[in-house]
Amino acid sequence: MKIAVLIARVLLGLIFVVFGFNFFFHFIPMAQPAMSPQATAFSGGLYGSGYFFQYMKVIEIVSGLFLLINRYTALFILALFPISLNIFLFHTMLAPAGIPVGAAVIILNLFLGIAYFKYYKSIFTAQPTV
Repeated sequence: MKIAVLIARVLLGLIFVVFGFNFFFHFIPMAQPAMSPQATAFSGGLYGSGYFFQYMKVIEIVSGLFLLINRYTALFILALFPISLNIFLFHTMLAPAGIPVGAAVIILNLFLGIAYFKYYKSIFTAQPTV
């Protein structure tokens, strides 16, 4: 189990670091697949905001780096979950050509969330005491 967690953590960290940096430096040539009008509108809104996509990519890079160095891992798994879920849902609903990547990202994130669940148990306390 430890080896599977290590592999999943490193893979997820590398995915977010590499694609986060690629957004800023364009070192991996990526052709845009044909997207539906809804996918184009969604992406256009994120880019058009002027800050959101850049902010999200910085979170991806920082979170990915912390996964790679294995520091605050449980926190950064939680930070990446909404991003992973949106990647998965975007490709499932709006751009089906990317479903394999979206599925891989969400599966890795869910696997790590389950593996690190002992760190989240206290969050699910119904009536916490002070």
